[in-house]
Amino acid sequence: MTKAKFLLVFLSITVISCVTVNIYFPAAQAQKTAKEIVEDVRGVKVEKKKEPQSFKWVGVAYAGQAELEVSNATIRALKESIKARYPRLKPYLSSGALGESLQGYLVLKNTRGLSLRDRALVNRLMSAENRDREALYKSVAQALNIDKSQLLRLRKIFAQEWQKTAPPGTWVEEKPGNWLRK
Repeated sequence: MTKAKFLLVFLSITVISCVTVNIYFPAAQAQKTAKEIVEDVRGVKVEKKKEPQSFKWVGVAYAGQAELEVSNATIRALKESIKARYPRLKPYLSSGALGESLQGYLVLKNTRGLSLRDRALVNRLMSAENRDREALYKSVAQALNIDKSQLLRLRKIFAQEWQKTAPPGTWVEEKPGNWLRK
């Protein structure tokens, strides 16, 4: 077999054996879920769109009417834990001691001016928050049948919502390593 034939056979086998794996990611549902959860945790008023009367028939549902709310006992418990912690975190977000990263986690930014006791408290609150957020992301991914390989994508969707609803003064990561005060 000549080198040219060998190369042709090798390239043919390579092309034929290439398999593209398409992993389903329900982006719209993930976005809606993240928005609902974060707005509830942060106490942001959510305005629901009113459906036109002509589309509402008794006993008939149309595609636009379906609720995409994703919830189970684990998600509800994590959401309540995060929600209960938020009033204690808010002053540290506003003061710039904590920031919202692009990965969907809190990051310690500036503890100057905080007492040793307050620094310890901020660290405990941040650790508990990040633990709950990670568990929340995994639970939402499981509820939406999102592959584990797509968890980073889900965290980034949540990160956008955390950053949008962060109080003024919070550090937000605009691009990797580029932080701005809100």
